[in-house]
Amino acid sequence: MENIILRIVTETTRKFLEYYRENGLSALYRMAEDIRAISDGMAREILKAFIAEVDKALVDARDERMGDRIRIRQSGVPRSLLTVLGSLTYERTYFDVKDGREYILDGILEVDAYDRVDAGVSARLVNGAAKVSYERSAETFAGGLVSRQTVRNKVMNTGETAYVPSGETETPEAVHVFADEDHVSLLDGKTAAVPLVTVCGGKRRACEGRFELIEPFHVQGFGMKPEKLWEYVYALCSEKYDMNKVKEVYLYGDGAAWIEAGTNLFPGAVRVLDEFHLKSGMRRLLAGEIGGALAPRARAALARNDKETFAESVRFIADATFWLMSEGKERDARLKSVKENGGYILSHWNAIQNIRLPGSTGSCTEAMVSHVLSERFSRNPMGWSKAGLSKMAMIRVFVMNGGRITPADVTALKGDGRKDAVLAHIDKYERIARKQQEETLNGMKDWSLFDRETMIPGKRGGTRVIVEALGRTRKVG
Repeated sequence: MENIILRIVTETTRKFLEYYRENGLSALYRMAEDIRAISDGMAREILKAFIAEVDKALVDARDERMGDRIRIRQSGVPRSLLTVLGSLTYERTYFDVKDGREYILDGILEVDAYDRVDAGVSARLVNGAAKVSYERSAETFAGGLVSRQTVRNKVMNTGETAYVPSGETETPEAVHVFADEDHVSLLDGKTAAVPLVTVCGGKRRACEGRFELIEPFHVQGFGMKPEKLWEYVYALCSEKYDMNKVKEVYLYGDGAAWIEAGTNLFPGAVRVLDEFHLKSGMRRLLAGEIGGALAPRARAALARNDKETFAESVRFIADATFWLMSEGKERDARLKSVKENGGYILSHWNAIQNIRLPGSTGSCTEAMVSHVLSERFSRNPMGWSKAGLSKMAMIRVFVMNGGRITPADVTALKGDGRKDAVLAHIDKYERIARKQQEETLNGMKDWSLFDRETMIPGKRGGTRVIVEALGRTRKVG
């Protein structure tokens, strides 16, 4: 093993020196990329040496294998796997075991039978897919060596992930809850609503003319009943804050029934209508010549909290529309719009007036949906399956909450591949392999491989100088 590592390090050092001799100094980004490629190549070769050592230990454990009725079926069977170091090809031994045939080495390496991408790259692909398309994730995080379908498969194989509050947050006097939904196109031509709830401790000035939410977290509720979604939101709030110390809860939204259900978990919450929906409703109500004529009166009534005068203005608009417009579809559509938008504003009158409360931060529900959901799901033309949307909504919100998909997450739904691979023998043969590793490392603790000058052929060139320098300057802890 020492000789193999020495050869790899020596060869890599030669490549570094040749690169510098041929290219000299150039653009930093180019040198960094080229040198990293050489370093990754060295790392792959060392990794292959480690793997070969373990496979050899399994082959050499003849007595143990015979006792377990495990025999060699075929030696040197190659396998290629895309890793964070690039494409890695190694050889392993195929064994006849009691219940079939297995690659014991793959079980020790926790590599499933048909994987062509390792868990580290898979995690990068899923994290990337949470922010960009499957195709772009494949290009960015796997150099285009995998297909968009492979990325989707990795996403669908990811286990459950969820935001967990740190518990270190100082409880604010007021908690602000923003609720809205994104409408996502499905493959069958229909649309699906993805509810989003964002909770924070208020807003603060980030810079001139810009504010940011204080420690926000997001919860998506695709496929969840409203009461279950709000139970989950409240549980997270209770984990993050001491709710007994919270004096006020502000609930911002467009007044939809599923949002109003939040008041069941946050009793006494101050309902605040989202200003985007208020402005949209007012614009549609006061459209056209008739609406424009009564707009000053209606706006003034809304501003001074005069609900009676506002309702009267809505009636005037409806009556004038009925008598002054010609009978037909256009008049019917306009009357319907006046009724719907006027009724919408009147039914949420108190929530509209709460916009001006001193403790209200102003709503940002549309901005949150756009940033957290629409940017990935509905901004560009695309269609989703319900299963794909459910999985990606979970991952997207988890990542937007600061989470990272790990290699353990992307293998979570595969079961215990190590036990499946070699059944009851896995632990035993892993211990045999580890014993061999320890014996190898014990023989290398003094790093004597760098002192074996006979292993460095040729004259005293640059490579030899560097290798000898490594030996002289080493520090063994």
